[in-house]
Amino acid sequence: MRSFSYIYLAFRSVRVHILRSILAVTGIVIGIAAVLIVVAVAEGARAEVSRQITSLGSNLLLVQPGAQVAQGVRQQAGTILSLTTGDAIAVAREVPDVVIAAPFVGEQKTTISGDLNWSTLVAGVTPVFFEARGWRLAEGQLFNDDQVASAAKIAVIGRTVARELFRDSDPLGRFVRIERSSYLVIGTLAEKGQDFTGRDQDDVMFIPLSSARIFAIGRSQANPDAVHSILVKTESAQSMPAAEIAIARVLRQRHKIVGRKADDFRIQNLIQVAQMRDRAYRQFTLLVSTLAGISLLVGGIGVMNIMLVSVTERINEIGIRLAFGARPQDIRRQFLFEAVLLCTIGGLLGLAVGYACARVVPAALGWPTEFNERMALIAIACSSLIGIIFGLLPAQRAARLDPAALLRSV
Repeated sequence: MRSFSYIYLAFRSVRVHILRSILAVTGIVIGIAAVLIVVAVAEGARAEVSRQITSLGSNLLLVQPGAQVAQGVRQQAGTILSLTTGDAIAVAREVPDVVIAAPFVGEQKTTISGDLNWSTLVAGVTPVFFEARGWRLAEGQLFNDDQVASAAKIAVIGRTVARELFRDSDPLGRFVRIERSSYLVIGTLAEKGQDFTGRDQDDVMFIPLSSARIFAIGRSQANPDAVHSILVKTESAQSMPAAEIAIARVLRQRHKIVGRKADDFRIQNLIQVAQMRDRAYRQFTLLVSTLAGISLLVGGIGVMNIMLVSVTERINEIGIRLAFGARPQDIRRQFLFEAVLLCTIGGLLGLAVGYACARVVPAALGWPTEFNERMALIAIACSSLIGIIFGLLPAQRAARLDPAALLRSV
């Protein structure tokens, strides 16, 4: 008996016993759809984390001031202003692996343009900050060292600020007011999106560091040269651990921290922080995928049970086929083809349901998803494999039936 004959018989059996076939494939549909949805959400989340890591910039370390201790309780990082622009200069000069050390001050401020206002992060930086973060201009230009030295009242804004303050009009050459000071917009930045903490990186207004200290944010009376953080870019990812140790040594020397005295600063590897979140996504995905895989396994068991019932119901058919010369292996192949066909149909339906749900999820829940052809091929292959595995027992049982006993029962 040729393969197309087995396929024909399998299709005919599925068509004749349509209700039984629907019951058999339901578990496969649910299992395949569940696996595809989980994988699509997981791939989307992983792609989003990768995009966020890329948007941060490469080989970055963030140096933040230490935490103040009040009544024996350690406060959050940055509650003491222990870092200065001099520290940034020293780190860039004395640590060989450091390419850029960019000081940063920032504060949430209300910005005003015409009759529109918007609360955003106003950041005082130097030109090297843009290089460290990999910011690209959409329009206009960045400010330079001379403009920082002269405390020029100029600004470069993100796309969110441009949208909220200027709507559809061109922001270049327009003024943004912060309290009593007005800043000329000389550039807008290309879109960055959210970072791994969920903060909108485009919701920011950059002004020269000196201008921020004098006009917008102010200086600390205790430490006029203080900055809120220092962004450090190293030569390569491999040099980051050594650079971190060297930076700590330089800062301890400058801050006169000796012996076992605790640092008044902390150093974070931004890429490692994002990668930790990615690992958490992977672990969660593995757990949920395991549960979805169990549902697929249950669907395969359902197909096996239906096929075992089918063997019992079709004893007369099997006996007649054996009497007319069909071999046991022909009967085995017939039922195995039928099981594979049922599971493949279930896989195709599950693929359609999973794809539809993967498209609905972003709109309904705001979760990113990523669906590709490789996932579709794996889904069909898995469903066919389930048919082979769980169709073997019913097919083997049908092949082992005694023709003489079957004919006597006809």
